[in-house]
Amino acid sequence: MLTRRTLLQGVLAGAVLTGCSSDPAPPPVSPDNPFNVPADAAVDAVVSEEYGGFAAAAYRKKYAAAAVTPTVNVKLSDALLPRFTGGNPPDVVLNTGDEPLDIGRLVRDNQLSDLQSLLTAPSWDDPNTSVGDTLLPGMLPSGQYDGSQRSLNYVATVYGLWYSANLFQHNDWDVPRTWPELLALGTEMKAAGLGPFIYAGAHPYYLLEMVLTLAAKTGGHDVVKRIDNLDDGAWKDESLTAAMTAIGELSKRGLIATGAAEYDHIGSQKRFLALKAGLLPCGNWLENEMKALIPPEFALTMTAVPALDGSPELARGLHVAATAPYLVPAKAKNGAGGFEYLRATLSKDVAAQVTSESNQLTIVRGAADGLEIGTALRSARDLLSAAGDQAITWYFDSWYPEFATTAAQATGQFLAGGLQLSEWTARIQAAADKLKQDNAVTKYHRD
Repeated sequence: MLTRRTLLQGVLAGAVLTGCSSDPAPPPVSPDNPFNVPADAAVDAVVSEEYGGFAAAAYRKKYAAAAVTPTVNVKLSDALLPRFTGGNPPDVVLNTGDEPLDIGRLVRDNQLSDLQSLLTAPSWDDPNTSVGDTLLPGMLPSGQYDGSQRSLNYVATVYGLWYSANLFQHNDWDVPRTWPELLALGTEMKAAGLGPFIYAGAHPYYLLEMVLTLAAKTGGHDVVKRIDNLDDGAWKDESLTAAMTAIGELSKRGLIATGAAEYDHIGSQKRFLALKAGLLPCGNWLENEMKALIPPEFALTMTAVPALDGSPELARGLHVAATAPYLVPAKAKNGAGGFEYLRATLSKDVAAQVTSESNQLTIVRGAADGLEIGTALRSARDLLSAAGDQAITWYFDSWYPEFATTAAQATGQFLAGGLQLSEWTARIQAAADKLKQDNAVTKYHRD
């Protein structure tokens, strides 16, 4: 297990981060400056996306004497590992891009600060509300390692089923709210000459994502929590069995677009946008990824995966994954500035700018409300807002990626007719059991 190293404790965080007692006296702790940020100390921010630099303006407005010029670099591993090794890392890092840093390795080497004091600090917008209370529920555990908040994942990625609102309106089709309604809609789509459901067969994780969402909507959060925690028999849960059976009905009824099992993500998305298929499972990055190919009249819109029946455990549930981790290195020269930079990043104004300019949602509650955005992101935003504490999250795919690949491949084989349901369950459960017993793999736990 990983050893927790607490670097910040309450309002004394700034004293820890700003140096030894021989230094000039730091500014007094206050709700407006909870980390004792020296007003003239530069902040070394290295970010892998342009939006990672959006907080610089807000920071400079508050600390006019501070030099804050974020450096954008998509190859962070090559650029920053030598700096971590040399003891002179940046003050704050946005860790995405082509070559992200290995967070697990940095945690094991005690290279990352615990961000808990950021979460309990007064928020940038309201000193009477903590930073943590301004964030969407369920978004923090993805950055926790043995109970310590070592990273903060900033982007909220929403998963669901995509459709053309104009196509639905033209055919007088209703958005399905239950699985029987989806099957009935698929029959109508098939009669209209569409392959009702299309997916990226070359990347079967999309299918597994849909199965897990459907299972959690039926049986509640514990279904995926038990999977994450490698609990005995977790993959034999009756909600999972019911979800797989429901997914199998798509194939049995001939509601899957021809050739779907061979398409990659781009191929399936092109077919969908060409109105060769009616429904596509994907995350809300779809619009950015396919922007040049979306017909102006398409009205790309997301809906949640419909529940198996009319009385699910999580009626508003949909899968939401927090991505794009921010880090504050433990040996940062201006760690206080790194924490303060993140506090600014989590303000509503900065988060709204991120959504407006990058077309992505953030974990800041309500930051995207009222923004002028297109149908695609607006529908994802509204689903996320409605989900509240019913947002469905899991982490095993990032904790144990090889196991996740095994589970996804088995799911693709099942839908293509290569596995029976009992074989699907047995294969994945056996892989989970093997993983649990493998002492060479670091294990994680969620509450």
